[in-house]
Amino acid sequence: MNKIKRKTFIIVIGILLLIVFLFFLVYEAILTSAPLNIEPLEGADYATETTGDIRTDAVLCFQREGDSKYLLNLSYQKNSGWLDIYPAQPLEAYDIRPGDFAEMTYQAEYSVGGEDGHHQSIKQLGDFSQIYAPEALSKRNLQSASDIWHTVRQADGYPVRIYQNQASDFVMIPAEDKFYLFRSDSDKPVIFDDYRQVTKDIEIHGEIRQLRTWVLCNDGISDAEILETLYQGTVSDNSDFFFVGYDWPYPFQFTANGEETEHLYTMQKYFLPADAPESGASHFMAQELENPEVFTALPVAVQQTLVETWNHEDDVIIFGGNYGEACELSFDDNNLLCLTAGAETASGYVLIYLESGFFENICSGIALDN
Repeated sequence: MNKIKRKTFIIVIGILLLIVFLFFLVYEAILTSAPLNIEPLEGADYATETTGDIRTDAVLCFQREGDSKYLLNLSYQKNSGWLDIYPAQPLEAYDIRPGDFAEMTYQAEYSVGGEDGHHQSIKQLGDFSQIYAPEALSKRNLQSASDIWHTVRQADGYPVRIYQNQASDFVMIPAEDKFYLFRSDSDKPVIFDDYRQVTKDIEIHGEIRQLRTWVLCNDGISDAEILETLYQGTVSDNSDFFFVGYDWPYPFQFTANGEETEHLYTMQKYFLPADAPESGASHFMAQELENPEVFTALPVAVQQTLVETWNHEDDVIIFGGNYGEACELSFDDNNLLCLTAGAETASGYVLIYLESGFFENICSGIALDN
């Protein structure tokens, strides 16, 4: 019996030693191989979700042809870099349709990063009521001060836009196979057949480049008619199209996030503070300002700046009024040049120098009522 016990004991000891030996073998292999927890690759993009506050906002339903319905938030932007847009499924029970406005209390969820970029959804829906265009458009409260593209009237192929400044005040959306344009002075949309890019070949310093414009339009109007009307600055006289904005490269340069953007022509801007500037705007061709009678009729501060900075080749546009350093040259609905005031309270003169070739291809008219 004792021999059996000793034999069993030896076998158990042997098994334990074998287990210990195998353990050390595995441990050594782990140490000399790849780690079990691999660090994420540098620059790896993982989605992070955040839940927004409970808010009450005005929204507008839209739908691209062949796609689902979405809600465009008119009165809130979580980030100035994009518009807040949510899938419309939570409102399907209310039979909301493209072009319908609503006011809703909700809690949103935001997902940023990952393979698909950023997403927004309604996490929880509270109160809901239908409202109409004038009320909804009056609730727009975008981060327009930091969204320079809405100031200079830039556009691209994306058919959803909110503009809100004295030169361009409108909202546009797709509504299945049509496009709706909402203006703050009307309770009904203007309906167009198409959102079209119109191009024109132009020569700049011996190089052929393209002037690209985006418009809402009806099927019966030609590109040539659109381009001629834009050049004349009489868009409001033609009900078959609406000027949305210019695509890249933009007609003149401006800065976005501190960097100069791509452009067709060079522009310089100078701001001269003045307590009581002469209100108005004037466009002078280079040869006009070479006339002493024209030049000496200008305010003394403007004359001095021209002497110090003007190259005697560029056209000069002079604005006087309630403008500050942050004002920007832009276009109004007729494609007339205008100056949009910055957020600060200031007054003075703004001098814009533009290459003379600019006005061979783009309307030289100035909107004086902006």
